[in-house]
Amino acid sequence: MKKLLALILALGLFVGILSGCTGDKEPAGTDPTQKPAETGGEETPGADDEGTENFNATGYPIVNEKITLTLFSVKAPIQGDWEEMPFWKEMEEMTNIAFKFDLAAPEAALERKSLLLGSGDYPDIFYGAGLSGDEELTYGSQGVFRDLNELVDKYAPNITAFFEANPDYKSMSFASDGNWYTLPQVSLAPRDTVASKLWVNQEWLNNLGLPMPKTIDEYYETLKAFKENDPNGNNQADEIPMSFCGDTLGQTRGAFLAAYGVMYNSEFFDVKDNNVFFIPTSDAWKAYLTFMNKLYKEGLMDTESFTQTTQQYVGKGNQTLIGSFAHLASYIVDTMENYPKYKAIPPLTSDMNSEQMWPNKYPISFGQFAITDKNEHPEASIRWVDYFFTHEGGAFMSQGPEGLGWQYIDEERKMWEKIVPDGYASSEEYRGTLTPNCGTATPGVVTGEFLLGLNAAHVVNLEEQIAEAYLPHMKSSFPILKLTADEQEEAATLKTDILKYVEQMEASFITGETDLSGWDDYVANLEKMKVGRLVEIYQTAYDRFAGAN
Repeated sequence: MKKLLALILALGLFVGILSGCTGDKEPAGTDPTQKPAETGGEETPGADDEGTENFNATGYPIVNEKITLTLFSVKAPIQGDWEEMPFWKEMEEMTNIAFKFDLAAPEAALERKSLLLGSGDYPDIFYGAGLSGDEELTYGSQGVFRDLNELVDKYAPNITAFFEANPDYKSMSFASDGNWYTLPQVSLAPRDTVASKLWVNQEWLNNLGLPMPKTIDEYYETLKAFKENDPNGNNQADEIPMSFCGDTLGQTRGAFLAAYGVMYNSEFFDVKDNNVFFIPTSDAWKAYLTFMNKLYKEGLMDTESFTQTTQQYVGKGNQTLIGSFAHLASYIVDTMENYPKYKAIPPLTSDMNSEQMWPNKYPISFGQFAITDKNEHPEASIRWVDYFFTHEGGAFMSQGPEGLGWQYIDEERKMWEKIVPDGYASSEEYRGTLTPNCGTATPGVVTGEFLLGLNAAHVVNLEEQIAEAYLPHMKSSFPILKLTADEQEEAATLKTDILKYVEQMEASFITGETDLSGWDDYVANLEKMKVGRLVEIYQTAYDRFAGAN
């Protein structure tokens, strides 16, 4: 484990986080012995906290006399009563800040959020509400959401330290007008930064005396051997060399496109020499389609891949019938007990690309905290959320209070285990009674150091495989860009038809319904659908993002 942590630290995944690793509940950069400034004045209704006797710019509590703020958020089905959650109770005891909740179920959250913002009857804070880039720009420019720049600079040393060490995340957090209205959730375990993993059944490789494939051609030979040589030894031709379903097609794309030198994550864009290009019109995309069509024609790909449900796909995996697949973890497809059978395949290479490379995933969820203009205590509010950008605060946010749902098991306070009292079906069911982070994207940073400390064999194995197979080869994928309102409107219109056509033709080319000799016609059709204009929009947004760094 120490070797794994050393490798990740060397790769810079935890830069800027460890400064918050304090042993008590004082965030980095604060002095708990410092007394509030003597101002001689009293807080008046509608006044900001700065300069009042009730507000403490450092140390705890944040305010001397309790204040209550209104908060809108999304309540997941797994969560218990927020009023009874230890998370909120301990934070109130520590800070003297209480909250009055307005909670919406996930399926009603978008409508409720829009109603609040549209009516003007909105709360002091939007928390874990997934504010979109369009909402940030619209309501930020109207002054509904406060610009956070000055507040963070003056009162949030931990947020400042994190974003100084991770400027890309800060740039991606900005609205397209250049202002900063919201804070994100960030999770820094390697498993959250690696977009997907390409798994192979190592037992099947061993049974057939096969090496780990290193190139796309060797991978093809591996799948062919799985099909022809009965690797599970049951004398039946029941092996499925490779499979996917609709939910995992994107991860499958990413694994194979990396072999051809393109970093696909979730967007169909990549950038080379600061020039944005549309992946589905690239030579790499054509090579990917050609390879997948070859697998399909020769029966090396599950012929039901484009039609099967996730449940059907996992059902095959649970029977250990699939030799190779792309997914976040092998135990999501096969059973938890079988995770030791699988090995992560390091990035493949090809005739088009001789460099091993793998796309990173930005482990960040934007728009999870905003302070509105109705909030009479913005300084106290930013100090409250700043705690969750420390190592300790992130652990508290993630798992709830230490000693309830989890506990350290070593003197160094690095390794920890979950606690599940009787009466709960799982640790997640219990965690849902402790912290809103179970089911809601709450603002803050959960450090890799903390997440890697979980004493669970399958998690340790997953992180070790990621460190060995992928971390040495990580490349930046296309950044998460914030479009202006006009850009967003135009891009959404263009993408509706373009992406539908791309995905339709992807399946058609792979299954052979459309011959790859029709590639030029396919590209010409995309040009008629104004894919060039779509690239221009994203180029402008990318240039704006790059200029902010």
